[in-house]
Amino acid sequence: MSKVASIRRLAIGLIATLSVIGSITGSANAAAPLTLSDIYNPSKVVRIDFNLPAASVLSLNTQETLKTYVPGSVTLSLGTKTSGAQEIDLRLKGSTSLQRLDWTPSFKIKFKKGETGLGYLGLRRMTLNAMTQDDSKLHEFGAYALFNAMGVPASKTGWARIYVNGKDKGLYLNVETPDDTFMTRRFLDITQHVYEGAGSDFWMGSDWGDENTGSFLVDVGWKVTPNKYDLNNLISYTDLNDPAGWYAGLLKVTDRAEMIKFFAVENFIGHWDGYSGPDKNNYFIRSNTQGKFSFIPWGADQTFGENRWSPVVGDTFDMPMLSDRSDQPWVKDSSRGKIYVQCINNKVCKIEYLKALKAVSAKVASIQLGSKIAAAAKVIEPILQIQYGANLGTMKYVDDIHTEQNRTIWFIATRRIQVADLLRQNGIK
Repeated sequence: MSKVASIRRLAIGLIATLSVIGSITGSANAAAPLTLSDIYNPSKVVRIDFNLPAASVLSLNTQETLKTYVPGSVTLSLGTKTSGAQEIDLRLKGSTSLQRLDWTPSFKIKFKKGETGLGYLGLRRMTLNAMTQDDSKLHEFGAYALFNAMGVPASKTGWARIYVNGKDKGLYLNVETPDDTFMTRRFLDITQHVYEGAGSDFWMGSDWGDENTGSFLVDVGWKVTPNKYDLNNLISYTDLNDPAGWYAGLLKVTDRAEMIKFFAVENFIGHWDGYSGPDKNNYFIRSNTQGKFSFIPWGADQTFGENRWSPVVGDTFDMPMLSDRSDQPWVKDSSRGKIYVQCINNKVCKIEYLKALKAVSAKVASIQLGSKIAAAAKVIEPILQIQYGANLGTMKYVDDIHTEQNRTIWFIATRRIQVADLLRQNGIK
């Protein structure tokens, strides 16, 4: 082999080697895609960047249009992983917690469907809560973890740090939205309707209106089934006067065992702003094509003894777990959710409810809920230090948050003692 040929072969080998090295280096430096496990990971904080045009910013800072969807884009990132820019529509959310974009609002996002028609990672929507009514920043995380552990279909959660056009908005909770994608992942049968309960109960006549009007609004299913016949049937069964017929009838119109567990978890965590509390608020009901309903929890921020009325940090609001009526922080002696009240006044259903409370208390111990919440507190602590410490020029806000976090863990331990006393009083072993 000539010297020229040898040099040429060495050059070709060197180029090939450099090409492979470059390929490996490029792969290592390339951003990896995010997964759903990244987004709903309680041990990580995902960065979320909104890029909004001026017209969208103006709309979201105008009182009359806060809840109107406007266009923008979002990028989610975690370390070297990224979603890339995703086209979205977004609006602000909340009732008593509603704030303008310039403040610290909560967000609802709709991903553009794209080529797959499924949005981003199969997600059509995202809900990002600012937790302005949760002084611990941990209640929804703990509540949904317990619902899921008990086999009640509930949202997954993940932490997020949000930036809007480069401005740091601080810590948010990414709460999985109970939309049609959620229903497909949680249920094996076909969803007929998803109704949103907001201060509504199952009284005769409550099935009026179309998808956007009435006591119960329809979030999923109206295009295929544009009526509320399944809701009417549920209401009719809950109006039966015969106790035995009422309890048996629940099997025809609800997943009865799951519903009773739903009541038990709501009461253990003191969800006074949920269905079985005095507000009869913040819940979804989902029917399958046979008209059988399941309850899905929502809005679980004011839980674990959260007392929004009291100005005293660490002051606890203790909703009773077995009562027809209850106070809530702003109103005294209100009636509670109709089906829950019927259950605790039905001999058989009451026993099943108390057994479910016992199971919830045991599950709290087995999953070490208090320890999970304490671990989550450490994950979000660095962001809280920046958001409420450096930004506001005082550490008092962070100290107050720590007090509420400790009180939440104390509430869980105390609640287990209260459950044991309640079971003893009612002869449940």
